[in-house]
Amino acid sequence: MLRKLKISRFKSVREATLEFGRVNIFIGGNGTGKSNILEAIGMVSACLGRGLGDSDISGKGIRVTPPELAKSSFKGSDLPKTLKLEAGFSGGVAYVAELESSEGEPLLRFFSESATHLCSDAKVNVFGRSHRGSKVMGVSLADRLDGHRGIWDQNKGSKDMPEIVADVFDEFSKYVIFLPQADLLRGRHSGRVDAPPIGLRGEGLPNAVASFLEELERLKEMERKSQGSASPDRLIMEECEEMVRLLGWAKSFGVHIGDPRLTSRDMTENSSRIVYFEDMFMHAQRNLLSAYDSSEGTLFLLFAAIILAHPGAPKIFALDNVDNALNPSVTRKLVEKIISIVNMSSEHGARSGAKQVFLTTQNPTALDAFDLFDDDQRIFVVRRDDKGHTTINRLEPRCRKREEWPILANGRNLSQLWLDGKISGALGPKEAEKMQ
Repeated sequence: MLRKLKISRFKSVREATLEFGRVNIFIGGNGTGKSNILEAIGMVSACLGRGLGDSDISGKGIRVTPPELAKSSFKGSDLPKTLKLEAGFSGGVAYVAELESSEGEPLLRFFSESATHLCSDAKVNVFGRSHRGSKVMGVSLADRLDGHRGIWDQNKGSKDMPEIVADVFDEFSKYVIFLPQADLLRGRHSGRVDAPPIGLRGEGLPNAVASFLEELERLKEMERKSQGSASPDRLIMEECEEMVRLLGWAKSFGVHIGDPRLTSRDMTENSSRIVYFEDMFMHAQRNLLSAYDSSEGTLFLLFAAIILAHPGAPKIFALDNVDNALNPSVTRKLVEKIISIVNMSSEHGARSGAKQVFLTTQNPTALDAFDLFDDDQRIFVVRRDDKGHTTINRLEPRCRKREEWPILANGRNLSQLWLDGKISGALGPKEAEKMQ
């Protein structure tokens, strides 16, 4: 789990330090830098993943831009030579990467990086590099390192690597930013699934749904044979299975192969697997709707269910625009489900279920799912100051006791406070000034 991140000179973030919970949501005006924060987290993951190539960056869901534009560039300030990301993880594991580029270069490259972990309250150096050389557990690697790939990716098979470091880095290296697109979910366009099991934008929805349901049925069959109680994995998957019913009409969902009743001429591959939903209000002979004919909101809920509970999905991820195509009530219910799933996964150590999630939203009702007094649930307000720098502040109650909060908020929930302009910066600078 990523507990802390210090961002220096990355895009619109000149300098910021964030401390995270298990479910984190970023709110604020348009263009304030919410997606830049998700991408800063993604850059740390890329450094621990396959590297800094364009395909590696885009495979994380990070927008591919000229490397010089990845570094902050503000009026009245010298253009920085590097950007820096300092991450602190569970178990006392820490990682620092400083990246550089020159004008005209196609890729960022490592200026320096290091990894440490705490052992009996003493900081132990795991690996590091600078212009003076590189070390991995005391072994010099200066002549063999690729400047566009991190040390971890090039040496993670080393037997000398501490187990706690390997576990943390392996899990976090799979982080991606999901941003589903309706045409891909509907099957109107196809694409390569770079981020198993479903793809960053829903390219692999049919196969992901099929394997999700197969795994759920396998767990049920195992429990029937052993006559045991439901496992945490099964409970998590069933909780997510329920998510598609939040809209009130979908009874179930599944996958057919080449069913002519579900095939549209506008779909890319008519002979392939087709996701369908069963409408509880329609005649039994005509109650199946393909993904192509279903509402965008239903598809988004199914997408969310897969990334939250599929055993092959990353355990730490971001979902940009969690309110995508959803009305306010369903947005709140979805975020409540996300919080519930993450809590279940963390408490039981389940194989299924996300362990840490980062969200953005423009829908105030998303906040009503959060408990400000639970440290695992954190709301961050993102704004830009008078110099254009992105600033990020955690929203915390101005009282210590939960029972004092309704009085302080005058009985209003968080969504009402946001709309009333009482959360500074959440509406954007101009709107907030008018409201207050």
